[in-house]
Amino acid sequence: MPTREEPPPLPVQNRSFLAYLATQALGAFNDNVFKQMVLLLAVGYVAVADFQSVVQLLFALPFLLFSGFAGDVSDRFSKSQLMVRCKLAEIGVMGFGFLAFLWFTRDSTGTAPPTGLWLLAGVTFFMGSQSAFFGPPKYGGLPELVRKDDLGQATGLTQMTTFLAIIFGVMFAGQLLQWFEAELWIPGAITIAIAVAGTLTSLGIADLPATDPGRRLGGRSFLSVFPTLLRVVRGDKLMLDVVLTYSFFWLVGGVCLIAINSYGRLQLGLDYVDTSLLVSTLSLGIAIGSVAAARLSKKRVRIALIVPGMLGMVACLLAILLIGAPAPTADQIAQYIASKNSAPSAAAASIVPEAAGATKWAVAAILASLGISAGLMSVPLLAFIQARPPFEEKGQVFAMVNWVNWLFIVGSAGVYGAGISFTHYKADVVMAGMGVLTAIVAVWFVPRILRRVKVERPDFIWTPGAEPLPNE
Repeated sequence: MPTREEPPPLPVQNRSFLAYLATQALGAFNDNVFKQMVLLLAVGYVAVADFQSVVQLLFALPFLLFSGFAGDVSDRFSKSQLMVRCKLAEIGVMGFGFLAFLWFTRDSTGTAPPTGLWLLAGVTFFMGSQSAFFGPPKYGGLPELVRKDDLGQATGLTQMTTFLAIIFGVMFAGQLLQWFEAELWIPGAITIAIAVAGTLTSLGIADLPATDPGRRLGGRSFLSVFPTLLRVVRGDKLMLDVVLTYSFFWLVGGVCLIAINSYGRLQLGLDYVDTSLLVSTLSLGIAIGSVAAARLSKKRVRIALIVPGMLGMVACLLAILLIGAPAPTADQIAQYIASKNSAPSAAAASIVPEAAGATKWAVAAILASLGISAGLMSVPLLAFIQARPPFEEKGQVFAMVNWVNWLFIVGSAGVYGAGISFTHYKADVVMAGMGVLTAIVAVWFVPRILRRVKVERPDFIWTPGAEPLPNE
């Protein structure tokens, strides 16, 4: 078998990697543009609970259903060809989104979720499905596209561009709705154009031969994470506690990202742009906190950073109540929906005066601090998960952890839906409730984790000013 030629160095000379980087960034950007637009349109509509929870559920569900099968497909076939096919599928999905946007514009009457909104929610399910199949070849193909010595840099560039794509995608979604809510076919057409651009860049990714062309695909592929999960539950209590605590981060994030949309629109009277900026502020804070955690760790797994991280999360989530934002009544929400139909740009202001500039800055500061705290909490937990299993089991463990994360994200839709219904659209109370839940999780899990780590891996305990371990 011929030896594969070594890829060129990063970043500029490796054009295949640049094509890969652009492809995955455009995909993340498009996902967040589309999903955030649908979430913003869903604010105020109720189907059992706030319709945002339905959208969140439908987007996350495919990752639970298809991740195992998608992983086997990624090994069975060429990863580069799979990425191209996933991008072609994205064009089709966005095409259906375009039609759903058209239907929503013509069908948006009354207070119940219109047919067009149900169609848009259905499109998010197929968008999540496409992303679930794109993920394994995306992450699995990266080591084959770059030199071994460049893998760390390539991973960092991939993570950075993904996070930036998410932040700018959410921001762009708010701007698109602000400009074109009465003509939603225009944002729909823009998402198709972004998908086409991502497909064109995917054609520049070098051919990657299948790693396991004999892999059999069947029902077991869908259940592949369960043996690993069962092994961790039965034999590694420390790992189990860390995985559950790390996945709780995704539960809080899932609830807050959609609660902020309701909070901004219905309690602060903000337009689509400012509401999306608040969501982006939280995401930016997570990125800053993640970088800070990496620097504080000094190349070691400083698991005790979860203590200030979770304390900060509790404080910030509870601090939202100090803003004192008014809560909308059922009649005001009905008025909001009616105003959306007749004068979209004035809908939020029709039920509550727009928050003062000082209030906006205070909320943004709280959300940024929440994100920073969440980054401090999540990074050491993820680093521990990466360091814990032996090399030959890492792939199985990562797949299991990813599946559990998505289980908690699916759960976040239910938690948000129940919370927003129980509090009668007091999104700030829902976020404060997550603060109380975070405090309970911290009291229950953190002492157990630190106690077990102190016994099993004392080098993972953080000490200010400590130097890296030799050879780390």
